[in-house]
Amino acid sequence: MEATVVARPLMELQSPRYDGNGLSGRVLVGSEEGTLTLDRRFVESSTLDIVAVLDCATAQPLEFLIADRFPPPSRKEDLLQLAPGYWFGAEVDFPLFDEQLNGKPGPDCIDVTLTFHPKPPTPAVTITARVLRPPDVPDAGAALH
Repeated sequence: MEATVVARPLMELQSPRYDGNGLSGRVLVGSEEGTLTLDRRFVESSTLDIVAVLDCATAQPLEFLIADRFPPPSRKEDLLQLAPGYWFGAEVDFPLFDEQLNGKPGPDCIDVTLTFHPKPPTPAVTITARVLRPPDVPDAGAALH
């Protein structure tokens, strides 16, 4: 009898964008070994979540918003199997900071830790990405007034 290989998931965050309030970008997941099963709805806080946010300048953890979502159970058509060499991607958008709520804006640079949770028995995979807020661009028309 042949033993089943438990998948080893891979994850990448492509083109991350951070505006001081939220993080967005494209998350790609795949398998290094074995076939993994995922919910193609890719629900944030269920399939993918942010587990930590640090200020790059101080390496101190930051309080951030957590929005729980409770999707209905996956249906057969929601599930996707990925073999090694194949990838699945989705655009994600996480609100992180709300200046009106906590009285302070997000820092200029964050180290954000994301975890992807494929369906069991595949273990979760976690990555950390450094994301910078783009510099403010002065309004060229303002100088003319």
